[in-house]
Amino acid sequence: EGRAEEAAEKSDKARQLQRRVLVGIAIGVGAGGVVVAGGWVFTAAMTAVVLAGAREYFGLVRGTASGGSTPPPRYVSRVCSAICALMPILTLCYGRMDVPLTLSAFIIAISLVLQRGNPRFAQLTSSVFGLFYCGYLPSFWVKLRCGLAAPALNTSMSIKFSLYFFACHLSLAIHLSV
Repeated sequence: EGRAEEAAEKSDKARQLQRRVLVGIAIGVGAGGVVVAGGWVFTAAMTAVVLAGAREYFGLVRGTASGGSTPPPRYVSRVCSAICALMPILTLCYGRMDVPLTLSAFIIAISLVLQRGNPRFAQLTSSVFGLFYCGYLPSFWVKLRCGLAAPALNTSMSIKFSLYFFACHLSLAIHLSV
């Protein structure tokens, strides 16, 4: 009876590992295709990731605000998330993020100063950090990918680049699983 439970548990763990590996490969191939495609495909995917990340960040800030710290108001979190989602698109279109980032930080600071009640420094720092971490840094990746001379999806070089990319990730996954 004890051995049967151990064998069932071991086979269940093996199935879970197999499922995780297959999901990881599928995500890796999909993300690799997005990276190789570049341009608007990469920017749209990065925008979706940025929006999800910004909402997660501000949810984390709101959830961990205890012990006297006050999270930013919901409208500031939502505006900041929307600005973060626009940053990759603006980077692809204009190539620079210095003025939009400064203007966005100014808008966030003014909205915090004009809120009801006393504005807190923690609200400002968490909002500007979210703007930088969830908006500016991913925009830098858009600038790197769309500004590099990596092959686009419709070139003959893309097949070689994709195979090399896949082989590198496969060898890394095998190396890490050992």
